[in-house]
Amino acid sequence: MSFRSEVNRLQGESLELRKVLSKWAGRDADPTGTTYYVDAYDGINGNDGKSWERPFLTMAKAFTSVASGDTIYFRGKVLEQLTAPVQVHDVTVIGASNRSRHADSAPADPTGKSHGASWQPPASPAATTPCVKVLQQGWTFANFLFDAPADAAAVQLHSDDGSGNAERDASHASFYNVKFANGQSGIECTGGQSHVLVDDCEFNALTNGIKGMDTGVRIPQYWNIRNSKFVNNTNHVASSFSFSTIQGNTFTKHTTTAINTKANSNQGEFNTVGGNFLGGTYSISGGYTPAADDEWGGNFNSLTGGVTAADPA
Repeated sequence: MSFRSEVNRLQGESLELRKVLSKWAGRDADPTGTTYYVDAYDGINGNDGKSWERPFLTMAKAFTSVASGDTIYFRGKVLEQLTAPVQVHDVTVIGASNRSRHADSAPADPTGKSHGASWQPPASPAATTPCVKVLQQGWTFANFLFDAPADAAAVQLHSDDGSGNAERDASHASFYNVKFANGQSGIECTGGQSHVLVDDCEFNALTNGIKGMDTGVRIPQYWNIRNSKFVNNTNHVASSFSFSTIQGNTFTKHTTTAINTKANSNQGEFNTVGGNFLGGTYSISGGYTPAADDEWGGNFNSLTGGVTAADPA
C-alpha cells in the first residue's frame, strides 16, 4: 500500500492525526514503499507487521524489516534503545495517537487496544545510549512522545566522514508534532547535519532541548526550527549553526541557555532568529548568544521593550 493510500485510509481516525497526516497527503514518500505497524501492547513479532490486525510487538522488529521509503505506524509504549539500520533512508515513524503523549495502559480501552504512542528507554537502560540513533538521511518522526534517557538523548543524529556505502549522515531529518520530555536531551547532533526540520514540537524539562555535540564533519547548517515550544529546560537550543532559521517559536523558562548559535568552539554564522517569543532577559548574560553575522530582529521580548531590532549583547 502506498503512503498516500494509507493517509487516505486513516483520515477518519482522529483530528490530531489528520492534521499530522495532512503534511504528507499530497505526496508519497516512495510509491513503492511498504507500511509496517507496531503495537507495543499486543503485537507479535511473528506477524508480518503489515496491518493493525497483524502488527509487530517491537520497534526493533520493524527496524529489521524496513527498507528505504517505508513507513512505520505505532501505538503503545515503546521501551527500546535502537540504532536505525545502515543504508536505509527516508523512513517515516508516526505515532497513531490524538496527541504526542504518554501511552497509558489504564484505564484500559474497552476494545482491548492500546492507546497513545510514546517511546522511552527500558526499565534497565544501557548507559549513555539514546532511544534511537539515526545514521542515514531523510528519517522523519511525527506525532508521539519521546521520553529521553537520564544520561542520553531521545534522538541522536549521527554523521561521520565515511564515503560510499560506509558514509553515515543523518541530514535531512524531520520532526513534526513530537514532544520531547525529561532526561538529558531531546535532539542531539554529532558530526553536524544539514537541512534538519523541527516543526510544531515541544521540548520540556530536559537538560538540553536541541544540543550540538561537535562539528567534526561539518557545522550544522540550513536547519529550520519553527513553531515549537521550549519550556523549563536547562538549555533550550545550544549548537553551532550556519545559514539556519529559528522562527516562530516560544522560549520560556530556562536555567542557562535559551539560544546559542555558536555553542561549539564559537563556530557558526549567518543565521536568522526572528518572529520568536523570547522569555527572560534579552542579552548574552540572559542566555541569548548570536553567532557571527546573525540576524536577530523581529523577536518579542517584554523585558527589553518589545520587539528586538538588534542582536543580543
